[in-house]
Amino acid sequence: MKLLLVGAVLVGIIMLWRYLKKTRRRKKRTTPFAIPSGVTIGSTRLLEEEEVALYGLLQMAVQERYLVFSQVPLWSFVEVEAEAKVRSDLLREMALKRVDFALVHPGSCRVEHVVQIERDPSLPHQDEGLSVIESVLDAAGIKLTTLQPKKSHTLPDLTARLGITAEE
Repeated sequence: MKLLLVGAVLVGIIMLWRYLKKTRRRKKRTTPFAIPSGVTIGSTRLLEEEEVALYGLLQMAVQERYLVFSQVPLWSFVEVEAEAKVRSDLLREMALKRVDFALVHPGSCRVEHVVQIERDPSLPHQDEGLSVIESVLDAAGIKLTTLQPKKSHTLPDLTARLGITAEE
C-alpha cells in the first residue's frame, strides 16, 4: 500500500512539474516593454563602405530583374516543413544567420539568388555560419555567389558571375 501511495505522489509531482513548465513557456509579459535604465541604444551602420559600393553595383547589374535587399535573416525567406522538434531545431540553427544580399524576383517576391561577401576564415564561427547558409540555400534551390570584399568588381564581371544575360 505504501508503494502505491509513493507511486501516486511521484506521478502527481511529475504532472505538476510538467504543467508548471508549460505554463511558464506560455506566460505573457504583464508589464509593457521598457529599456532598462543604464542601457544605451543607438543607430549603427547596416553596411560597411565596401558593401555600399557592392550594393550599388549589384543594383546596376540586376536592373529591374531583381530587387536587392541587404542583411536579410536566413529564416525569413525559406520555408521549413518538418516535424515540430526538427523544424524548431533547424530554425534555431538558422536564427542569427544573415545573408549579405538577397536578390528578390519582383513578381513572385521570392529570393532567387544570394550574394555573400567572403569573411575572414580565422574569425570564430565564420565557417560554421557559412556552412549553415550554404546548406539551407542548396536545399531551397537558391543560387549562391560569393564575392571577395576588397576586390573592385566591374559591372560585366558581376553580371557574368551572377549569370545574368542580356536576353533575360
